[in-house]
Amino acid sequence: FPGLDNLYCKFNLHFGQDWTVIQGLEEGITQITNKADGVNEPVVWNFPLDVTFKSSNAFGWPQLVLSVYGVDTFGRDVVLGYGTCYFPLAAGRYTQYVRMFVPMSSSVMQKVTAFFTGAKPEYVDPTFIAGGQGRELTRVKSHGVVKVQMSIVTKDMVTFGFSSVQSSFTSPTMVTFGPPE
Repeated sequence: FPGLDNLYCKFNLHFGQDWTVIQGLEEGITQITNKADGVNEPVVWNFPLDVTFKSSNAFGWPQLVLSVYGVDTFGRDVVLGYGTCYFPLAAGRYTQYVRMFVPMSSSVMQKVTAFFTGAKPEYVDPTFIAGGQGRELTRVKSHGVVKVQMSIVTKDMVTFGFSSVQSSFTSPTMVTFGPPE
């Protein structure tokens, strides 16, 4: 999000009906953060997300849904981007770059109304972007990238017929939000 400051991120977890969150939060919000000294410096949240899932079926593999918000010139909170990524399938450390997008007004009149009222297009349910239904009806514009660093631990995947590549670390599942390098 070049040139922007005072940003915060909301996260939601989206997963299939066979999945259950055993421990951790299904949604949350980071702190508001400012950039370092330079204008082109990244915004860093360093917000750990510790979540444990349980499932008997791989259908509906969990996704991390991100919504980035900021303050416009009139001091109103506005959505700056939505994005989603799947949690990796195997244990290990991962870095994913989530491309963000923002919905666009569908007419000139809506653009003018949004400017004066501050009511820019926004999804009622941010997890809408994790599914496929109805997305072809929305117009979006690319807007920023969020770097997500994950450490994934799996258990008993081979028991259910899934191949699992284990790595040599023993840290808990954790997602850290941060900017791209």
